[in-house]
Amino acid sequence: MKSKHLFQIFVLLAILFSALGTGQQVHAQSGTVQIVMRSLTLWDAIYTGYVDTSRYEKWPLTLTEAVSFTVTATPTSGGPAPLLLLLDSNSNEISRSVGSLTSSRPVGSYYIQVQPEATVGGAYSLTIRETQQQGTASVTVTLDPTSVTVGGTATAIVSLNNVPATGYTSVEFTCSYDPAFVEVSNISADTDLFGADPAVAVNGPANGSFIVAIAGSNGNKVVQNGAAFTFTVRGLQAGQTPIDCSARVSTGNGVLTELDHTGATLTITPAVVNGTLNGRVIASKLVTVRLLNANQTEAASTTADAQGNFSLTAPAGSYTVTASAEGFLRAQGTATLIVGATTTAQEISLPAGDIDGNGVIDQFDAMTIGMNYNMPVPAAADLNNDANINVLDLELLAGNYRDVGPINWIIPQG
Repeated sequence: MKSKHLFQIFVLLAILFSALGTGQQVHAQSGTVQIVMRSLTLWDAIYTGYVDTSRYEKWPLTLTEAVSFTVTATPTSGGPAPLLLLLDSNSNEISRSVGSLTSSRPVGSYYIQVQPEATVGGAYSLTIRETQQQGTASVTVTLDPTSVTVGGTATAIVSLNNVPATGYTSVEFTCSYDPAFVEVSNISADTDLFGADPAVAVNGPANGSFIVAIAGSNGNKVVQNGAAFTFTVRGLQAGQTPIDCSARVSTGNGVLTELDHTGATLTITPAVVNGTLNGRVIASKLVTVRLLNANQTEAASTTADAQGNFSLTAPAGSYTVTASAEGFLRAQGTATLIVGATTTAQEISLPAGDIDGNGVIDQFDAMTIGMNYNMPVPAAADLNNDANINVLDLELLAGNYRDVGPINWIIPQG
């Protein structure tokens, strides 16, 4: 790589202040996983690390010119090879592979994230080596973002890398995509890379391909690396689909020469199809809220917080909603969830006293209090949740004596 030797001298000075150049700093957390930042100092050096299900390691990688490289992670403790993820500067995934990952990338900032394969982690050694000869020209496609929902869009950036000093008078790009998965639009050539006022011709898109031809005018050539053109892709259905652009270049001698090319993969996830139900259910015990399908199978459930607040997300549609707590009559209503919308149920209090859970508060529930007077169990009889069954629980029961459940729960529809 250009300036590699100067960079290495700088790094060697830096190593005096940081053993092996691999300082460990907690950068972020994702759920219960700790992301530990590491540092790469030299190409072809060997680094050591450790990952498990609660610890991932992230190695920053800055490229000052386009390059192909291979990252290899070898387990040193006898376990399986770890999983390698190549991320862009915003930590969006570009590619992944187990044990070894090869990629060609334009100038920019990236991360290599190491994490355990499945649930098995351990110590590993890491190397990164340049695999493309310096000066070999290529074309790459990058996507921003790399994942969209159905109907969402991403920008595809087609870049020329390692352009020789002699430059190219023209470049012909042929791009391919799967029209079942993506729709292409907004093809726009860079107006600076080829000098002022380049000549541009576009053919397509049609049937999963299109051509962009760019030629410098008035003797201008492309003599530097950079984005040659961009286009927009819109996701049509869920799945993963490749997007690739090859290129042929001319130096003005009437001959077209093909360049190496590297495509990208767009991930398309299903569009939002869920709705949300929230509300508040009051009881002196923890309350469980359930969504039931038409056949009374559970679609979703949650436990309300200490104040009785809850939120449930499920596919849009109609559900029976129940709220229950031990020793209380159950509440029941009907909710219709709308895609992307939140429905709020009316606040409700559950009547205390249905100790035997038969849907009626009666003398049999009162008898249970009497049989276990001044005892902490059964928990269903401890209606005020103070770990002692006594007259205070009987008082709560009496306030709802002869009530029958489930009580009606009003949930606004739509």
